[in-house]
Amino acid sequence: MSSGIPAGPGAGRPPRAAVIGGGLAGIAAALDLAAAGWTVVLLERGPVLGGLCRSVADPALGRVDTGQHVYLHCCTALEGLLRRLAVEPAIRQSRLELVMVDGRTGAARRLRAGPGPAPLHLAPPLLRWPGLGSGDRARAARALRHLDRLDAAARRELDAVPFAAWLQSWGVADHVVRRLFEPLIVATCNTAIEACSTGLAAFVIQEGLLRDAGGAALRLPSTDLSAWLDPPARRALAAAGVAVRLRWRATAIGRAPGGGFQVVGGPATAHHEEVDGVVCAVPAAAARRLLPPDLADDPVLAAAAQLPLSPIVNVHLVTDRPILPAPVVTVVESPLQWVFGRAGGARAVAAEAPGGYHAAVSLSAADRWVAEPADRVVSEMWAACHRAFPAARRARLLHQRVTREPQATFAAIAGSGRARPGPATGDPHLALAGSWTDTGWPATMEGAVRSGRRAAAVLQPAARDRTG
Repeated sequence: MSSGIPAGPGAGRPPRAAVIGGGLAGIAAALDLAAAGWTVVLLERGPVLGGLCRSVADPALGRVDTGQHVYLHCCTALEGLLRRLAVEPAIRQSRLELVMVDGRTGAARRLRAGPGPAPLHLAPPLLRWPGLGSGDRARAARALRHLDRLDAAARRELDAVPFAAWLQSWGVADHVVRRLFEPLIVATCNTAIEACSTGLAAFVIQEGLLRDAGGAALRLPSTDLSAWLDPPARRALAAAGVAVRLRWRATAIGRAPGGGFQVVGGPATAHHEEVDGVVCAVPAAAARRLLPPDLADDPVLAAAAQLPLSPIVNVHLVTDRPILPAPVVTVVESPLQWVFGRAGGARAVAAEAPGGYHAAVSLSAADRWVAEPADRVVSEMWAACHRAFPAARRARLLHQRVTREPQATFAAIAGSGRARPGPATGDPHLALAGSWTDTGWPATMEGAVRSGRRAAAVLQPAARDRTG
């Protein structure tokens, strides 16, 4: 069954493109292609746009996110897309500010970047960082200075080196690795610091901490993720003339008899979309299954499809009173990692506690937790909250929910850089997108948006071949 879009290239009409995947990469690609004059159809297998930036129904909270998505001021491509969607965050810091808690003692310390230019803005928080001696700070500063000097070629050479081992080679003690470097790297790369690529970790530290004094300033979404992204994306795509097909599962990309491609799939029975170009914005293994055999056999794409995947687990806790010392808390020497306060989020528990307090525990590189029974995960996290937050010892737990993304991102392990292809394939009319492609960034919202824009740029020169 055809979509009704005329097949084959023809003079005097815009080129046609299919974007497969309605996550951030697909949304960005579709908007760029439409702005460049393409007729675009976006095909998404799920009921909403946003990909892994999504929420699920919850009886007490209405909806909860499957992962706490936070982004930084240095995420310029993401912020540009959000402006196109007219989406605002709930928290927009001008400089990084957070509270660090020792998970064993409950001692808390507020850390804020200083007023000076980068990298001098790091001096105040480094001097106040708990658990570090003067020698620890000096050795950490020396490692940071070296990281600051690494260029792209040097980062590529360090891709195969585990980051914890690299830090230790510069004299950084294990407890400094845990307290100072691990919170940022595990959260952004979704990989244990012992296994993470030094090249990618260096890039994260350069972009977030060393290039701009406001680079690591936090932004947090204002609502649950599906409400935050899906309706605004639909409106923006409709205004751009993009046709959106939800619950449309692509099963294959084939060559069309008259040139171009047939995207086969549909909501139930066999449909196809006949187009001049395709952006395939799905995970690596799915892309390899969809692509024509001559493109699917690319060795780098094959390597990307074999990269291990890393999970993210969120633990949502509703209590009868606030338990956190600040809206954003990082906890060291604890399984808690990062905890975000979401006051006023409890809806159906109002009979027991009007205005119940919602704290979201975000666990990256969560291999330890992803297969554990939910009651055990909650029990351990609630016990950790008691150790870390004195207010939790007086609070009553009213509701809990565990959400899991078992295959949230690729694992940014040492050596993963060479397994990430760029957007171009062996056919100039078919491009790859997704945070797993080689954007220079880890698998983040920023990386996804950049990948979509790069894929759209690959297709734009190819449009002349189809319609010129």
